Amino acid sequence: MGKSDRSVGVVNRVFTAAIVVFGFTHSPAPAQSSAVTRPAQIILIRHAEKPADPDDPHLSPAGVERAKQLVSFIKTDRAMRRFGLPVAIFATETTKDDNGQRTQETVTPLAASLGLPVQTPYHGKDYAALAKLILSKPAYAGKTVVICWNHEEIPELAAALGVTPAPRKWKGSVFDVVYLISYRGGTAALSTSRYGKQ
Repeated sequence: MGKSDRSVGVVNRVFTAAIVVFGFTHSPAPAQSSAVTRPAQIILIRHAEKPADPDDPHLSPAGVERAKQLVSFIKTDRAMRRFGLPVAIFATETTKDDNGQRTQETVTPLAASLGLPVQTPYHGKDYAALAKLILSKPAYAGKTVVICWNHEEIPELAAALGVTPAPRKWKGSVFDVVYLISYRGGTAALSTSRYGKQ
């Protein structure tokens, strides 16, 4: 091999090494997992009406009726089914004093209609853990998720799901409001709707 051939070989090796180094150091960073795995939208509601007896942990007759109305609302409203029917339904876990029953009863007819379980992994005050779970689960990416929660924690739950600023305190007399949280360009957008009769 002549001197000129050796020079060309050295240049080629240097050039190849430069390409390899450049490829490793300048490869595009992977997309953030939260942007990849977050749902397309989250439907967030309060449980339906409660009875006058404070010791009764279940829905009132009016609440039972509203729970039935939720089924047709979710399945027919254009905004609610914009990204398809829900793939998961969450409610608060039942505590030792039966707190949490009403959220589960509110979404039970909907869950039965969709053939889905009502998932209850967390107590009402553990809204941050719920938000983390929903926003990071790949199975929910680009899908619709329904959450029925206690009204006291709904503003904080919405904030944990990315809504900023957090919504105002939910009035105790209101049972028909729906928070629709959608993710556009990586940012949570909140809109509201109503269902049933207030």
